Amino acid sequence: MSSRSGKWLAALALLTVACSSSRRTGEPTARELVALMAGTSVFGPPSEFVASDLPDVRATGMFPVRSEAECEIAVIAGGEDSFATRMHMLKAAKHTIRIQTLAFTGDESGLRVAEVLKQKKLEGVDVRLIIDGASNPFLQTQWMYFDLKLHGIEIEGFEALGLQLINEIPIPFISGGATPNKRYHEKVWIIDAGTPNAQAVMGGLNVANEYFRVDPADVKHYWRDQDVAVRGAVVADLTAMFDRNYKHLKGRRGPSDVAWGVARAILDKTGAVATPFKQRDDLKATVAALEARPPSSGFKPTRCRYFQSRPRLHESYILQAYLKLLDTAKHQILIANAYFVPTPAIKLALQRAALRCVRVVVLTNGAETTDTPGMALVGRGHYADLLAVNANTKVKACPNRGAGIEIWEWQGKAPGDAKQTQGLLHSKFAVADHRLSLVGSHNLDPRSERLNSENAIVFDNPELSDRLAHTFLEKDLLSSRRITPEEAAKFEKPETILKRFKKELAGLFESQM
Repeated sequence: MSSRSGKWLAALALLTVACSSSRRTGEPTARELVALMAGTSVFGPPSEFVASDLPDVRATGMFPVRSEAECEIAVIAGGEDSFATRMHMLKAAKHTIRIQTLAFTGDESGLRVAEVLKQKKLEGVDVRLIIDGASNPFLQTQWMYFDLKLHGIEIEGFEALGLQLINEIPIPFISGGATPNKRYHEKVWIIDAGTPNAQAVMGGLNVANEYFRVDPADVKHYWRDQDVAVRGAVVADLTAMFDRNYKHLKGRRGPSDVAWGVARAILDKTGAVATPFKQRDDLKATVAALEARPPSSGFKPTRCRYFQSRPRLHESYILQAYLKLLDTAKHQILIANAYFVPTPAIKLALQRAALRCVRVVVLTNGAETTDTPGMALVGRGHYADLLAVNANTKVKACPNRGAGIEIWEWQGKAPGDAKQTQGLLHSKFAVADHRLSLVGSHNLDPRSERLNSENAIVFDNPELSDRLAHTFLEKDLLSSRRITPEEAAKFEKPETILKRFKKELAGLFESQM
């Protein structure tokens, strides 16, 4: 999510709260779900997961376990390297390009990606995109999509003149089955699927300047995020997810297809429309320099498993994967998550890990860096309850003196920095015992758990997990501060009437966050 798209999604949530489902009859409670996950493995058989209760969900969001011979992963250092890696893959594409992202912005980095996509289409490469219809409303971005469509590139989630709204809003007999408050938050970048050279990038990054850290002077939009590169047979699982999302979104189109048919008939006679774009020369030069960087290397063979969660189909596989990681951890679990509004199952699993003498470190955004202040208010309201476990006699008696829950807030500046140098922490990853890791699009909040479809990959490799843990402990935490119990108490019960009112007001919409 970005600050710009976040406002649109917040408005959409307010307008469509009635479209969101409440807890389903027969669905496990938080305590029951945590108990079901106890003693099981993220690499376990399907019987160790809670599947959808819908009878027609045959292609599930839980994919097979992939062996070291079928899965190679490289940890990408940051946004700059992710852009270089993505562009290297893109320019090497020979057969297919599949990109799904919440946001694909018509700024300097997005326009450069669009330029290469058009070139690849001319070379005969099959190019398909999925974007989230509500997250990309800005005129230049919409114009970029229009230009891509004119060049024969299919984009699900976009229609000219904002007609995607017809597909988003439930209109009887026109767009039946639309679920406007259940967004498509997955992020994958897949090249040459089905060939020996298939490769992909996935994680937290969308396509926009802020993710690729194009402009350090624009601190608010100079973000910290996390991706991984993927090779091997497991890429087929990412592709299967993309293909069924694409089929699903294409199948729910309404009159917008008719509008495109008319538009193309006119354009066949009049010729293509000129597409002017505003760009800054200095940022274009930065994008070119990032593109020239070497792609990420360091691929390591690893056992892995890919997951998709589709709440609209009653799936919660990524939540279950987090619960299994928390239960598996014996010494330490590190969690970086952009939007931390812990749901009952996550809170209980965090507390239980602490009671087993595990060091639990949660890093999320502080008030100085968040792009959604309401979420920060609500999320902070959970801190005191989480930190209270540290006073338990079991935790105090732990031989591991670091046992218990730590909550850190990202500040976007290191100890030696005079002022903030980075904006939002957008990462979503976890590392258990420097061995098991999860990287994906899933936030630890109600929206990812119960509304948005999400994706993630879990892998079992000490070297790769060490890289993530090192980044977390030696870099991310240096730009953060630890929350004290005293601060947490004030967050839970603000001192002023105005702060209490703001917190209570934001809390009314916690289920939509």
